[in-house]
Amino acid sequence: MSKRIAFALSFTGMYLLLLVVIPGCKNSGTKTEDPVFKKLASSETGVSFSNRVDENYQKNYFDTFAYVYNGAGVATGDFNNDGLMDIYFTGNEVANKLYLNKGGMKFSDISQSAGVEGTAGWDNGVTLVDINNDGWLDIYICKGGTTKETEAERRNLLYINQGNLTFKEEAKQYGLDDAGYSIHAAFFDMDNDNDLDMYLTNRPQDFYLGLSQMVAGKRNPPDYARDKLYRNDNGKFTEIGKQAGITQNFGYALSVVTADLNNDGYTDIFVSNDYADNDYIYINQKNGTFKDEVKTMTNHLSLFSMGADIADINNDGLEDILVMEMLPENYKRSKVSMPRMDVEGFWAIVDSGFHKQYMHNALHLNHGNGFFSDVSQMAGISKTEWSWSTLAADFDNDGNRDIFVANGYRRDLFDGDIQQKQDMYIQANAHKYSSSAEMFEKGFKEYMDIYSPIKARNYLFKNKGDLQFENVAEAWGFKDSTFSNGAAVADFDNDGDLDLVINNLDGESDLYENVVNNKNNYLRIKLEGPEKNVDGIGAKLAIYYDGKMQQFFQQKLVRGYLSTNEPSVHFGLGKTAKADSIVVLWPDGKSNTIKNVTANQVLKVNYKEAVAGINHNAVYDPLFAETTDQLLTVPFLHKENKYDEYVDQVLLPHEFSRSGPFVTTADINGDGLDDFYVGGAKDQSGVLYVQENGKFVARPIPAFEADKKYEDMGAVFFDADKDGDADLYVVSGGSEFNEGSPMYQDRLYLNDGKGNFSKANQAIPVTASSGSCIAVFDMDADGDLDIFRGGEVLPHKYPQAPQSYLLVNEKGTFVDRTSDMAPELSRVGMVKTAIWTDLNADKSPELVLAGEWMPVKVFEYKKGKLKDQSSAYGLQQTEGWWSKLVADDIDGDGDIDLLAGNLGENYKFKASVQKPFEVWAKDFDGNGTNDIFLARHLSDNTIVPIRGRECTSQQCPMIAQKFPTYLSFAESDLMGILGEEEMKTALHHKVHLFSTVVFVNEKGKFTAKRLPMEAQLSTVNGLIVKDFDGDGKKDILLAGNKFDVEVETTPADASPGLFMKGLGGMNFKAHRPLESGFFAPYNVKDIQPVKLANGTGILVTANNDRLRIFSKRR
Repeated sequence: MSKRIAFALSFTGMYLLLLVVIPGCKNSGTKTEDPVFKKLASSETGVSFSNRVDENYQKNYFDTFAYVYNGAGVATGDFNNDGLMDIYFTGNEVANKLYLNKGGMKFSDISQSAGVEGTAGWDNGVTLVDINNDGWLDIYICKGGTTKETEAERRNLLYINQGNLTFKEEAKQYGLDDAGYSIHAAFFDMDNDNDLDMYLTNRPQDFYLGLSQMVAGKRNPPDYARDKLYRNDNGKFTEIGKQAGITQNFGYALSVVTADLNNDGYTDIFVSNDYADNDYIYINQKNGTFKDEVKTMTNHLSLFSMGADIADINNDGLEDILVMEMLPENYKRSKVSMPRMDVEGFWAIVDSGFHKQYMHNALHLNHGNGFFSDVSQMAGISKTEWSWSTLAADFDNDGNRDIFVANGYRRDLFDGDIQQKQDMYIQANAHKYSSSAEMFEKGFKEYMDIYSPIKARNYLFKNKGDLQFENVAEAWGFKDSTFSNGAAVADFDNDGDLDLVINNLDGESDLYENVVNNKNNYLRIKLEGPEKNVDGIGAKLAIYYDGKMQQFFQQKLVRGYLSTNEPSVHFGLGKTAKADSIVVLWPDGKSNTIKNVTANQVLKVNYKEAVAGINHNAVYDPLFAETTDQLLTVPFLHKENKYDEYVDQVLLPHEFSRSGPFVTTADINGDGLDDFYVGGAKDQSGVLYVQENGKFVARPIPAFEADKKYEDMGAVFFDADKDGDADLYVVSGGSEFNEGSPMYQDRLYLNDGKGNFSKANQAIPVTASSGSCIAVFDMDADGDLDIFRGGEVLPHKYPQAPQSYLLVNEKGTFVDRTSDMAPELSRVGMVKTAIWTDLNADKSPELVLAGEWMPVKVFEYKKGKLKDQSSAYGLQQTEGWWSKLVADDIDGDGDIDLLAGNLGENYKFKASVQKPFEVWAKDFDGNGTNDIFLARHLSDNTIVPIRGRECTSQQCPMIAQKFPTYLSFAESDLMGILGEEEMKTALHHKVHLFSTVVFVNEKGKFTAKRLPMEAQLSTVNGLIVKDFDGDGKKDILLAGNKFDVEVETTPADASPGLFMKGLGGMNFKAHRPLESGFFAPYNVKDIQPVKLANGTGILVTANNDRLRIFSKRR
């Protein structure tokens, strides 16, 4: 029985999850934040560097040199070994500058005398490293700008520190004078031999390449364009990229960060790429080679990836990946100045072999098993303008890493109205010049002014814990708007907090002094590494206090964007005065353990004192293991048919033709073992698997094959004809046909008692709507089972309610009694899930159902009628996008609670009672199609559309006529766009809650209690409540995701599945996949328990994917 290990997780425990009551109203007041930073004037500090770039048509014009405004880097390090951090700036066109720290936040410019001002050409990133192991810090500079530069001007520079504040350029002598279009470099130990190798990012020389050119370039990239890997061979560097697996590499790589991303003891490489080529995650194969595994380690990425950092953002002992993009937070800017995400272009990128990518920042949460999921939208950091550097660092010393983001851009190149502005400029100025060429060359600077600057305040997010962040930039001391690019942290005044230096384009650099002083404690660790890795790059550090691991960091200096940070590892400790212990694990496996460490000091940890042979790996004994191949004799692969639901509903939020498959279990042949049926897609029959000799064998059923034209949705085994065996009812759904189509006819298959099924054509009535789910129970207590069948969607008329049905069993024939026994059910909503359960302990079941734009509803059977009694159960304002309901006595108090799976909190759409998420729908422009307007509250009194002018006008051409510019559209609220009277006659729904919750039964009234963060990462489609580990307490297993969304919306794809161990009452511990063994990061649609010959299994279905089985190991 194999066990999984990981160093970082040896510091983590399981997370205690306490359910939180969802308040009806949030506290509007927030705690006032004291300033953390004080901006220092250059006249005071002596740091006056300004990275000024001259806009000109001949060379620095974005149409030929797209990276003219990308800015440059900054590095912090001690160049004269006096214990004070100095500053080095790169300038794109201006001379580089070295500022010597004189103490007291005073600096002196020694650039010229030091000989480090650079050479002709365009300078980008800067990396600091003691490359010759002489104890003095050296400087490596990446170069590469326009195609007009010579090869000599592009060659990277290496300034060797002479130990007397002078430097000599010796890149060629070390083999590092690369002549590509280099952006940045990171030194790291790729082979754990205690010397430093180097990864170098390059880019193609040309911009605005077509997709076919990008694909062709990846096949055989030219040397000047591909990233390079340099191996350290006794102090000289040998380029080994191609033989080491750094291949098919043709990206615009703006950042590189190195870290052990899969916890195997070897450092990996993360590269953030601009434009179509996706980011790379090169996993170290431990044999001198690397393999890009980004597609298996993530479900999506950011599109225009820029700055990046890797750090443990939630103190779980696992480092997460932070990547910047360019989505504006400001509503008006987002509607005017964002590049369009066209459907064809999106899928062309994906079909060309690139990963799915979306236009916002990413925070890839590390799950410890080599899988990361983007939680930026839940964390509140997905939108920070045109962003460059990002640094995850504890600026207020409270023990949580905060997030800094540098942003701004010299010209708004994505202004949607730029064509009109260009036309106006030409009309106004053409008469001044003899030709258009002369107008453009001589009037270039005037012409450039039609492109507005994006000057923005940098962001500072305070880490509030539990993956929640608050932008406190202004409160913490950021007042100015800038074009900020590279940034670095260092404790310049050695007072125990992190100061910040920023390289700004076309303006003076910023130096911010941290003024938290002694409000919180800290610990700084100075690594004294092996001879050839003196800063201990790649070493892993963990701090223990209060009885457990509290913080973790793997040493890395290159972080953010084009920059290098100080080598001391900084930890804020909050009010903790002493650490129980510090553990440092070096790349070669040796370690130091220092106990009882007092706070507020710089602790030196020396590699020479490290010892070998101590195993810091945690050992896990997972409860579950995937056993699909062992249990299925024939695999099941769901094969979804292609259907475009957006043809006439461009603004549809997601697809309904990809809602399955579902699975149901029963002993169909009386042998005491569970068998199961899994539904098929349209033109694919469902399959019956029978358990025989410890395996599931697919049994051909002619009746199923004959009905493969249907799209299977919910299914259930039950005894329909009271003959003592399990019959099968299958709901028909999808969205390919209009309501009333015979393709929505459900099917009932009768069992002959031996597991052979035949269709009972006359036993069920006509069903004419696209169905979703089925719930069976003896509603009327007559001894047979009745059916509720939910309708999910009315094709082409979203979000109108389809027909749902109450089918009453009358001597084995099911009769549609909806209109006379339950008229409120007929068009109750877009039902996704339904159950029968006794909520009020009257020994009569209630029907509980929920769905999209629906509240949770409860129907009671009284006097021959099913009536809506939801309000009596306290379920008002519970409208959500519900996908799963499970009834159980979860808290063990003797009554039934409801576990409810919802959209989740890590999504583009947000909702609350105060600011609901809303929809209006009708044929607004009278052209015969249904027009959908999703909307949100910009403020208490202003409601604005979710979608922009371009896609909205595709649906409603009148929009383009009414709003001739993107700005005019952005300046109008939804009422101004649609008209008050039109909105009054439209179908209107609201959502108040997107969280997955437990509705706790408190004497017949239900209170929504939010499941913890780990359960909110994505849509929850499957839920099981069961005592899996046999300790007498009920556990929760959940899975889901929602991949099938329109391309402007990032899919809900962040859930890897979750096992929540019950502790009794409403207390649980979250076990991540590495700990639980349950790992389902797929487009999961259903999970169901199945009784195996030797225990319990879990069936997991995923759309257009294979069925998987997980078994209990103990």
